[in-house]
Amino acid sequence: MPHRRKRQPEDEHTHLAIKVDHCEASVETRIEPEIYQPQYAWDLDDDAPLYRITTQLTLAGVATYPESRAGEAYELTIYGSNSDRRRIGATVRDVQARDEHGSLKFRSYRGRQIPIYNPPSGMGLIEKVRGEPRWTAWLRVSPLFASNALALVNSGRSLFLAMHERRSKRARWIQGVSFQTTDPAEE
Repeated sequence: MPHRRKRQPEDEHTHLAIKVDHCEASVETRIEPEIYQPQYAWDLDDDAPLYRITTQLTLAGVATYPESRAGEAYELTIYGSNSDRRRIGATVRDVQARDEHGSLKFRSYRGRQIPIYNPPSGMGLIEKVRGEPRWTAWLRVSPLFASNALALVNSGRSLFLAMHERRSKRARWIQGVSFQTTDPAEE
């Protein structure tokens, strides 16, 4: 009897529209704490900023789209920090696959050499609060994005989040976020 391979389920993509009804913000600066405790500085880069600056925004609201999730509450926490430069400043080359010798990997496609990539799972995670129609999410962003989002909060206009969610197996990953003054459900 031939052995049948189980088919891997396709990733499920959902585009959410969330009307923001509450926002909390904080900005912090401090000396990089690991220079006082070098035994914990495993991953400290010599070119890392001495003064760590962090902006944190927590945006809360209710989904308006898709209809299957309309009315559910969402809370997104955005962290913008200058101390996470390697992750925030990652380039496409950083996710190109490498062989056992560290050389970049390619494949042939229509007579051309095309790079092979190991893309990240996502930018952040979305998690369901058990037993409640409520979701929490977090996202690390550049300080510029956090600063621009804070400027939108202070604009005095209605605010919306457009969130691209990718469900892979049991995890829900943020693939992209837009913070805007127009309802993404109407676009």
